[in-house]
Order: sequence, then structure tokens, then C-alpha cells
Amino acid sequence: MTQWKLKNLPLSRQILILFMLLTLLLGGSVGILYPLTIKQYLVNNTYSLLEEELQTLSGHIAFSEDRELLPFPASAPYFLQLLLSRYEFSFDVIVFSTDGQKLGERVTERIPVDAYQALYKVSSSYAGKRPQHGSLDFGQESYLFVSKKMDYHGFQYYMILFSKEREINQINTLLTRQFLLVFIIILAVSMLLAVWFSRYLSNPLRKLEESCQRIAKRQFDITLMVDREDEIGQLSRSFNAMKNHLQEYDESQRHFVQNISHELKTPIMAIQGYAQGLLDGVFQGPQAEKGLAIIMEESKRLEKVVEQLLYITKVESLSQMLQTSRVDLSEMFELIEQRLSVLNPQIAWDVRMPSPLLITADGEQLSVAFMNILENQLRYAKSKLTIRAHTASSQVIITLANDGPPIEETLLPNLFQRFRKGKAGKHGLGLAIARAVMEAHQGSIQVENLPDGPCFTIMLPLSHSTDH
Repeated sequence: MTQWKLKNLPLSRQILILFMLLTLLLGGSVGILYPLTIKQYLVNNTYSLLEEELQTLSGHIAFSEDRELLPFPASAPYFLQLLLSRYEFSFDVIVFSTDGQKLGERVTERIPVDAYQALYKVSSSYAGKRPQHGSLDFGQESYLFVSKKMDYHGFQYYMILFSKEREINQINTLLTRQFLLVFIIILAVSMLLAVWFSRYLSNPLRKLEESCQRIAKRQFDITLMVDREDEIGQLSRSFNAMKNHLQEYDESQRHFVQNISHELKTPIMAIQGYAQGLLDGVFQGPQAEKGLAIIMEESKRLEKVVEQLLYITKVESLSQMLQTSRVDLSEMFELIEQRLSVLNPQIAWDVRMPSPLLITADGEQLSVAFMNILENQLRYAKSKLTIRAHTASSQVIITLANDGPPIEETLLPNLFQRFRKGKAGKHGLGLAIARAVMEAHQGSIQVENLPDGPCFTIMLPLSHSTDH
């Protein structure tokens, strides 16, 4: 039997279950702690009220010449009596002489005589100066009392104010019921909000799932619009970006297959045609030699395309295996100028960069990338190549420009894709290799048409992250 796991349930149900568990835990904890806390609060406040009333009555109590207790005011202010009447709560007062004789009382409910004597004994045994706070269990009743020994013009007596704990328990029960009623109402409202919130979170995720399934079927004509700024909104924007990249990749793969088929088909057809002509004896003498030369030339062209394809695949797949070292770019461009300037001696080289200009990189791969870019520029330049470099923050910025015609606007966005080439291009792989090398070094390459001609901008970090 498969073990049940919460994570295997739908997200909306997970939210509801977790909310219910949290609510039950909270409700159970509050249901246990709340009555205890309220009762302790009521007990403490009862002692405080009794002590306040004790101090108030002590200022109004009086005795006759025969030591008889004169009538004294109510045991609580009128407002307090109204407030407590709804809870059936009351204060009772008893006055004893020092020899235990009851001098007077004000009680709402008669209590046993033995209970009077027990209250007197507890009060008379207390020798402290501050009012005594205590509780007394007698029979089935518990009393909370405050007592103090007082003096009225030399006549000493004990005043005891008490309240039945049963009344406090009744108040506690009533307040607990009211609390539970409010808690149940809040719980019901919260459950409705939890249902709404779970759907609010899960609906955009369901849309993402549907969109992923459509993308898996190569259906890219979808746009997920989620007007949110939270993590789900960020996920949606990332999803749209991923979809756009996948669509571009899918289109580039189709173009790649079409272009490589055309690029390989031409030399293969030439080789097959001349080879068949030689076998059939169509070409004789000088024509045969010419046919063999063409076969050799086309085979070399075919070999060059295959080598470049293998190279670009290696660069893209082995970006974490770069053989990095300290490379001086100013020295590298001097060597590149010496090797490429003979291809078109009419083009002037204007190179300005700090010397030395040191970065951490794979010098061999960077040299191949820069040579591919500059070979491309030499084919289109009219009279001059301009090369500039400077450092900014933690990267070096290199610009390679020529004074040739602008790049076609339709070609410009896809210039670095495989087999995308202009009219004078060769195989359409040189710039794709350059981009792969720059990205393998955690850099970037861009191109734009300036008034003086096309300009390539390359950004490379001064220190490659694999060094750390």
C-alpha cells in the first residue's frame, strides 16, 4: 500500500488541510489555556477588588459606645454592582471582634456558622500588616477572602470581605462560552477565506501546467498573463521568458537543419558530379585534373564546415572546462593583426587599448572568437578597422568596428545564430562560434549599426568565476 503523503495532494487541498490542522492546534491550545487564564485573571482581580473595598469600608465603618457596629455602606460602588449583577457576582462582609464575636455582616446568602468561625480563625492567625489574601474550602463551597486587623479609636476588630469561588467559575464559564462562540464564527469565516485563497494560489499554477503541456507539444502561441508582483507573478514572467527562448531555439533548430542541409548538399553534389564524370570517362586530360582539383576544394570546404560544427558544439557543452590563465588582450590583438592584415592589406588597423590589458580567460578560444569577428569585418570594411578597449568596474569592454555598409536590419537580430550570414559570408558559423566563446566566459557580445558602420561590443569579466 502506497504511503500517504501530504505533498502528493493538490496544492489547494494541502492549504486546507494545513489550515485545519493549525486551527485545531490553535483552538485546542486556546480552549485549554483560555479558561485557566481567565480564571486566574478573575481570581487576581477579585482579590484586588476585595482589597479596594476593604480600604474603602475601613474609612466609613463606625461603632457605638457599646461597641455595636453601625450600618455601613454597600460593599461596592453602584456602577460595579450593576456591572457584576449580570454575572451573579457579589461581595460579602463580616466584622469580628478580637475574641471571635461576630459584630456585624452584610451577606447576600447565608453561610454556615462553622464557615464564619473558619474565616475568623484564618484571619486572626495572620500577623502581617498588609491585607491577607487567601482561600478557604468549606464543605462544597470555596471562598476567596481578604482580611485585615483594624483599629477604631483604640477598639481592634477584624474585617473580612469574601466572595464565593462558585460565582467566579460561573463567570469564567460564561466568558468561555462567549469566546468559543466568537472563535467558531471566526473559524467559519477563516475557512471560507482559506478556500478562496487556495483557489487564488492554485488557479495560476493550473494555467502554468496547461501551458507547459502545450509547449511540450511545440505549441508556442500562448502568453500567460498574471497581473501579480509576488512569487507566482515572477514564475509566470520566467515561464514566458522560457517559452520565448524555447520558441527561438526551436526556430533556430529548424533553420539550422535547413541551412546545414544546403551547406553540406552543395559540396557533396559537386564531389559526386565530378567523381561520376571521372568514372564515366567524361573528363579527360586537363578537364580531369580540373575535376580532381574541384573535388579536393569541395572536400576541404566540407571538412571546414564539419570542424566548425564540432568546435561550436564543444564550446557550448564544455563551458565549465575552460583552460583559463592570465591573458594579455593587447598582445593578443597585436598577433591577430599580424596574421589577418595580409588578407586585405588595403585595410588600415586603428587599435587603441591599454597595455598590458590582463584578464583571466582561455586565450586560445578567445583568439579564435576575435579572429572570426575580425575576418568577418575585413570582408565588409572599405578602408579601416577600429578597435578600442577599456575597463569598467570588474569587466573589460571591447569594441570592434569597420567603415563598411550597415548590416541588413532583417539579419541583425539573428546574426549570431548558426548559418546566418550576409551576402559575402562563408559558412555562417564564425559569429556563432564567437558568441559561444563569449558566453562560455560569462561575457556577452552585441552588434549595432552606427553612422560610421557596424560595431561589435564585447563585454568580458576581468576574472572568471571558476577561479574562485
